[in-house]
Amino acid sequence: MRWTKADTTQYLPEKQYIDTVLIPLIPFDPSSDQHMVKQAFQRELNQVFTNLIEKQYTGRIFLAPEYYYISETNQEETTRVNTWVEKFKQQPFEHVFLFTFDSKWKKFEHDLAGHLLWVPGMGSGDIQSTETQSFVREQAHQISELIQAYW
Repeated sequence: MRWTKADTTQYLPEKQYIDTVLIPLIPFDPSSDQHMVKQAFQRELNQVFTNLIEKQYTGRIFLAPEYYYISETNQEETTRVNTWVEKFKQQPFEHVFLFTFDSKWKKFEHDLAGHLLWVPGMGSGDIQSTETQSFVREQAHQISELIQAYW
């Protein structure tokens, strides 16, 4: 289920069965030309990953809107993410996963109110290429197994 009117309307009466939320963490820094292309690609890759996982577990996982932040990951940003997590836990979601390709979150992993799912991503490429699609399928399978371990 996704953050759409149709899915949210379906979610509300069934929320006791949907115990997991997946929050994509997306860095962006429009002031840096050198980072814009890489971050745009990572956003697309994140969308492919999270949509694939959501589709696999429709009826069990709720895919939250993307959480955007300026590239600098710090304690203040961790506090903001935790505010999101606490709001989702009020639904109540028992399991909260934060999905990212940004390794900077690893430094703050123990401060997060959800489980960090960090995947070392590809820096660039073609989202439609066979190589990228193969990478996505392989990593999504491993992420799925990790999520299942929490259930």
